[in-house]
Amino acid sequence: MRRKPLELQVFEYISRRKSLSEAESNKYRKLRRGYEGEVLFESYVTGLSDQLLSIGDIWLSCNGKFFQIDHLLFGKNTIYLYEIKNFPGEYYYENDKLYVRSGKLMDDPLTQLQRCETLFAQLLEKLRVHVPIQAAVVFVNPECTLFQAPLSSRIILPTQLNYYFKQFQESNKLHPTFNKLAEKLNTIRLAEPPYQQLPEFHYQELKKGIPCKWCHHFCTREGKLCHCANCGQLETVQSAIMRMVTEFKTLYPEEPVTRSRLLDWCENMVTTKQISYTLQKHFNIEGTGRGSHYVESRT
Repeated sequence: MRRKPLELQVFEYISRRKSLSEAESNKYRKLRRGYEGEVLFESYVTGLSDQLLSIGDIWLSCNGKFFQIDHLLFGKNTIYLYEIKNFPGEYYYENDKLYVRSGKLMDDPLTQLQRCETLFAQLLEKLRVHVPIQAAVVFVNPECTLFQAPLSSRIILPTQLNYYFKQFQESNKLHPTFNKLAEKLNTIRLAEPPYQQLPEFHYQELKKGIPCKWCHHFCTREGKLCHCANCGQLETVQSAIMRMVTEFKTLYPEEPVTRSRLLDWCENMVTTKQISYTLQKHFNIEGTGRGSHYVESRT
């Protein structure tokens, strides 16, 4: 499964520890829906011919302009470029514009697709790669209904997905430049999106404790286990501590991981001994006394 974007990870973590504003909730919902849509799309790609190459969620730059490609598929001597939309509900096209059933005007994904395709074609020109591109907007949500959609191969509806991907079932020899191109794109892709808008949050306002791995309600400890009274699930204390380390490092990447800080983050729900044992097992310790902290093992 693809890695969750940093923005989404941060929203997930802070939503469990504080109430989000309406704007933050809308942003979180949009990020989560986008990620879930891309994961759903990839479930169709998984298991296709091994003669295909695939790259998901890639940010690139061309002529000083940044652009994101939700998914690239290399096969049949063609590059397939997809803009993925995970829209639930009812929509319709009228006069080349997209509307929600209620009449609200939406950003047209076909316009987004055109910009992305143009910039990608310019990038390929710079890389001296001359291969045809087929670009399409994919509506992946099975609860999406699109009325009056243009009769275009540039729109793939949820009911068309199974039939659409049948064309890739047959083995086809890859274009000789595709492997090198995929390697090059992975080399020049941006490590992080250029337009991340992380929410503001402060340590003091975040609820401390260990959220349940499954339902996110806060747990209690029973010996070497964390117990969630809401869903009844159990998790080992070591596993829970490692999750809290990941969470803390994601939210505070510049802060050192120390026993005292992690103890406070878990609201003293686990013991200092349990934290020390777990951290020493998975990390290296640097510094001495109060200045000691844990870092990733280099081995």
